[in-house]
Amino acid sequence: MVSKAIDSALAQTYPNIEVLVVDNASHDTIETVIAGYKDTRLKFFQNERNLGLFGNFNRCIELSRGKYIHILHSDDYIDSHFTQTCIDFMESHLSVAMTFTPAQILFKDGQKKIGISDHDIIFSAPDGFRMILETGNPIDCPSVIVKREVYTSVGFFACEFPYAGDYYQWLRIARHFDIAFVAGALIFCRQGEHSESVQLLFKNPSGYIDNINIFIRIIDELGDDAESYRCELNRAIRGHMRLCIYAGMVRSELSTSFSPLIFMGFALNAWTLICCKSFSERIKKCGEFFIILIIGCGLIVPGGRNCLKKIFRLKQEMY
Repeated sequence: MVSKAIDSALAQTYPNIEVLVVDNASHDTIETVIAGYKDTRLKFFQNERNLGLFGNFNRCIELSRGKYIHILHSDDYIDSHFTQTCIDFMESHLSVAMTFTPAQILFKDGQKKIGISDHDIIFSAPDGFRMILETGNPIDCPSVIVKREVYTSVGFFACEFPYAGDYYQWLRIARHFDIAFVAGALIFCRQGEHSESVQLLFKNPSGYIDNINIFIRIIDELGDDAESYRCELNRAIRGHMRLCIYAGMVRSELSTSFSPLIFMGFALNAWTLICCKSFSERIKKCGEFFIILIIGCGLIVPGGRNCLKKIFRLKQEMY
């Protein structure tokens, strides 16, 4: 897979690039793969120890020298015009500091394209911040290109969120800088048992804690301004609460070492962060509490999970 990623990076129509391969202390024989390339634009670095997902992202940023930085995952690849399309867009829209694109998701038995639109959209700050909260983060991480100065301004990826550091980073950037969706570029993302998404969201419940901590951090950072974003924050929190409930009913089948009730606990943690200002909102929040409680009770009953899946017509989704 890494060969496909490297080949796609070197095949870009945009000429002024460097391609850095940063091995995060893996046990793969990647040196053998790199030895087959003679392109002087390609440089190989190997970490002495595993820095974690976002620690390695930060290492990539530190090693890079360009004005624009694109962190491409080793199991993904990009079309040949990807870099040119995104950089041309930012060069012609100087206020835009970050772009993201549609993604073609490749499964074992099929594929589907995801994206927020069929045309380019610029989100002026802080509209992009609101959009990410409202939509539950539509940004596919390896599709992002960021101006170097942005990392200097807002900081590198936060390693204290090992499962959702990209979500927090996009929120930080979009709150202060204009971001844009570039419809004309495309990234190809492989999904399967090997992927980070499956490991962090399907086989281990820890990935669901990060979002809750990120909501707490964002609310704290907003301070008095939090009320200005209360609608979007509540929507984001409710979206994650529903995801936790879904995980308890469906995804927990792969988390064999943990009870599905742990996901109900995460849902309740998210529920406590919802802030209500009116009586009708409080009634809605009370109803959500009882839904979590009822589903939690259903998960305890033998065969209850299968019944809940049939009632809600749920099925396992890999992405």
